[in-house]
Amino acid sequence: MSRIKIDVDADNMLGRQFSDLERKNLPFAVVQACNATAFEIRQVWAATAPRVFDRPTLMTRNAAQYRKATKQKLWAEVYLRDEASGGTPPAKYLLPEVEGGERRKKGFEILLQQKGAMPPGMFAIAGAGAQLDQYGNVRPGQVSQILSQLGARQDTLQNQTETSAARRRGKRRRGGEYFALQQKRGRLLPGIYERIATGFGSAVRSIFIFTRAAAYRPRFNIFGLAQRTWDRLMPFHFNRELAKALESSKFKGGR
Repeated sequence: MSRIKIDVDADNMLGRQFSDLERKNLPFAVVQACNATAFEIRQVWAATAPRVFDRPTLMTRNAAQYRKATKQKLWAEVYLRDEASGGTPPAKYLLPEVEGGERRKKGFEILLQQKGAMPPGMFAIAGAGAQLDQYGNVRPGQVSQILSQLGARQDTLQNQTETSAARRRGKRRRGGEYFALQQKRGRLLPGIYERIATGFGSAVRSIFIFTRAAAYRPRFNIFGLAQRTWDRLMPFHFNRELAKALESSKFKGGR
């Protein structure tokens, strides 16, 4: 489920009969009320997301979208944004958070598995040594470096060559040399590690740990939020818009 339809049965909602003049203005009032309610649902989601998710991205905060009601379509649709430029749309990555269940594979996980750096059926979660951005995700630059050094980029020209790897080691740069473990080795769990230079030699730190399960428990039901907001605000918006329409009709001579 990625959308909810917001419509209104005015007779049932308000529990009263309408005059002929009111009935003439019902379509206009319904359209305006549906759109006003849908807009507020989007605003409520944007305000609520930071309390539900840890440092949500702007795309997550603005995930709730709506299609307006019209005279020909007396309902509005609230839905999770299903497109994104150069990334995964919220309709895909948020539904497991809304409904629960196993999360989808991320693009870099698919590339690691295709290369054989990560065993099939596993997921990668951030390790203790990962560079995290303001949203708690491993920084794209570090993910890109890992894919390049492991030869997992789709564009092979972007993968690190043996010459560039040797040059990197020759400069004795601190960090930046990544390797993958498909099986546990000593105390190191399967994952992606970074080899770093220290004053006492070298050490490793975990960037990603591989795990068999990456499931979400339902955390926040945007569609339940939409229903509750509709129940609370739709009668108010409908009464207000109908009153405005009636006032306009009286000004125009009852047309």
